[in-house]
Amino acid sequence: MTGRRANPDAVSGKPMRAVQFFNLYFANFGHIVLANLLFLPFNLIAGGYIYFVYRLMDGINLATASPALIFLNIGMSGVTIICRYIYCEKEYNIIKTFIKGLKENFLRFFINGVILSIITAVSYLSIALYYNGTKTSVIFWIPLIITILITLGISFASYYMNIMTVTLDIPLKNTYRNCFLFSFGELKNNLLTTVALLILSAIVFSVLFMANNLWVIFSVIIFLQIFILPSTIQYIITFYVYDSMVDILDENKKNYDENKKNQEKIQINEQEAEEISDFISDTKDEYIFYNGRMIKRSEVEKMLNKSNQ
Repeated sequence: MTGRRANPDAVSGKPMRAVQFFNLYFANFGHIVLANLLFLPFNLIAGGYIYFVYRLMDGINLATASPALIFLNIGMSGVTIICRYIYCEKEYNIIKTFIKGLKENFLRFFINGVILSIITAVSYLSIALYYNGTKTSVIFWIPLIITILITLGISFASYYMNIMTVTLDIPLKNTYRNCFLFSFGELKNNLLTTVALLILSAIVFSVLFMANNLWVIFSVIIFLQIFILPSTIQYIITFYVYDSMVDILDENKKNYDENKKNQEKIQINEQEAEEISDFISDTKDEYIFYNGRMIKRSEVEKMLNKSNQ
């Protein structure tokens, strides 16, 4: 099975983003559902964990439920790469693509899940602590607001974490750094993503509100989680953040390549190497400015070693 392109007449000529959003989404709705079904094992594991904790502790909250994010995030490695292909309108085999995303990104998404789990638990406990404190003293409003803002910033950064992980083959520390830079640098897209997710949440809660039976509500939640929500949420995030993320990273890479080209190594002879041997002993820089030129340290050391043989 391969992805489908949206109606070319509907998306040509830079259409309104909302029109493009829905055209692309519904043109690939079958794959949205199938991606959720492929995600089902991870849903079941996370749901099993939540049920176990609930029975064990006779209750559950966001902090004790947060480890379920580890299992969910692992499964999102496959969902994320499918949503990227949907947005980029590339041909792909959905089952092979899901498995590929899972195999290639399992460890990194596991680590991301652990970090998200810890952050979620700490944020929940901190907000709950400070909120309860506001009932006794207004001074607790200060750490409460700061904690909420930090949590919001981390939420913005999390928009980029999955899509950046499956798109770029870079160390995780660089991924996290870039995510936090985007959380503040791409505020417009982050707010648009947040608004879109809030609209989705409002629709879901409206459906649940109309059901006055607990079992109906429970059934609707399960249905949405199995067939709709995970890949829809990731599609929304990908739609609003992918272009700006790729454009900025490509521009940074272009600047890096240009700087590297300007500092390309210069061939030097043995006599020049001996002349600057004392000079390089005073610095550990990779490139050395000598006699009006940028000379690579390794080139100097190579010539020195050769002359000493």
